[in-house]
Amino acid sequence: MKIVAILVCLLLGLQSLAQESYKPVSEIPDLEIDTMTVSFAKQYNFENEVSGRNVNVLHALENTGFQFYNTLSFKNDNEGIIAGGTRLRLRSTEDGGKHWNSFSFSRFANAFYSTTIHNNQYFVVGASRYILKNDNLDEEWKAFDVSSLAENKYALRYPKFYKIKFSTSGLGFIIGENDGKPIILKTINNGENWQQVSINGLEADKNLSDLFIFSDNTIMIVTSEGNVYQSTNEAKDWNLLYKGEEGASLNSIAFKNKNEGYISGLQGLLLKTKDGGKTWNRINTEVLKSRPNISNLEYTKNETLLLTTAASFSNQQDSAPIFSIDKEGKITPFMTSKKQTFAGDAYGLFLLKDNVFLLDRDKLYKTDLK
Repeated sequence: MKIVAILVCLLLGLQSLAQESYKPVSEIPDLEIDTMTVSFAKQYNFENEVSGRNVNVLHALENTGFQFYNTLSFKNDNEGIIAGGTRLRLRSTEDGGKHWNSFSFSRFANAFYSTTIHNNQYFVVGASRYILKNDNLDEEWKAFDVSSLAENKYALRYPKFYKIKFSTSGLGFIIGENDGKPIILKTINNGENWQQVSINGLEADKNLSDLFIFSDNTIMIVTSEGNVYQSTNEAKDWNLLYKGEEGASLNSIAFKNKNEGYISGLQGLLLKTKDGGKTWNRINTEVLKSRPNISNLEYTKNETLLLTTAASFSNQQDSAPIFSIDKEGKITPFMTSKKQTFAGDAYGLFLLKDNVFLLDRDKLYKTDLK
């Protein structure tokens, strides 16, 4: 009997490994690969009138149409990716944006929503059941089919994954929504394998929009219903920390330490906590004008908080849709230029050492912290 039990366990383990492995995208019929090379050899720059420092334009689209990019990750000054939609679009560069390899992995209107770098590997997720991974941009992208994680292979056919994040310990999560319900995928081995976890305590929500993983692996999640939840057991159970007002929607979260942090959302909503999420105070955001969606929050190494806003892309101005919040809570523009016109929405924000990368509707900007 013991031998039979051992054999059964081995077979189940082999089956699990077979279902939960990455494959080259060229071997997956559902992923349509369209590639091309794009050059921006004559990059230009302008002066940020707030800091007096140069801003380099690394990428630009002459005609956006349905082609836009809303998330990015860079390993260093030269190598990085931008991703978005439609058709699961992705571009990669290895020379600081002078040349880009352009990919689209779908024939439909679905988009990528989130990228990250962990263990020197790129990960990309979006409105697709595939998690894309790459550790060498000179080689082919690989994809993990999450539909293999469900007992019913059709249960995870059309998920929308809005965020992917890792802790330094190798613990990682992908969050979003699937069929009108929250979904969480978890990895404990740096993204090599994934498992779907239960949503105990999250049943009242429909969509998980962002998360923050603390150094002790405590996790906070914000939702499109305006709620904040916390888990202290690696996403097994969730406790409600903050109940959003009716009509509120949250989409970003950032913490400076275990106590102090911010959450943000639609209609200029910005809240701050000083006690680890037990209480939240609303921050006046009138300086942002038109009550825009506050789309990203990121702390710099000097503990300044950067935020980006997303309004109508027809609203163009000489102030970039990125602002800073100092330690006293004062919100000021981070980048302005009378010689440069910015689209009125920002989709991506990425910090790398002293550099700030910003994506708006049609351009990728790079500058350094003042």
